[in-house]
Amino acid sequence: MMVFIALLLMGFFASVASFFLKKSTAGGLKVWKLVSNPYLYLGGVLYVFSALLNLYLLKRLPYSIVVPLGALTYIWTLWIAHQFLGEIVTKQKVLGILLILIGGILVASVQT
Repeated sequence: MMVFIALLLMGFFASVASFFLKKSTAGGLKVWKLVSNPYLYLGGVLYVFSALLNLYLLKRLPYSIVVPLGALTYIWTLWIAHQFLGEIVTKQKVLGILLILIGGILVASVQT
């Protein structure tokens, strides 16, 4: 159960980290504006948390399972993009998410 929670959190933290890094560029890509933007650091910290969870999972599960299941990050990303950035969820995106879920189930079901 703990590895399942860690897997979900790993993807969630990675997706939220990307969201905050995107927000950090709202003022442009000038070095001073980026360095003084708290979203840059928040995104960085969340990426570190995601990486630490990835290490935990790699210790507990086979590499051939952890890395493909990392694609679950795209599900969180679609939800965050829709909720907070107003992006449209198209049929193609939903199909992509369904394929990721099916692939994740197939990969996880062959765990030894």
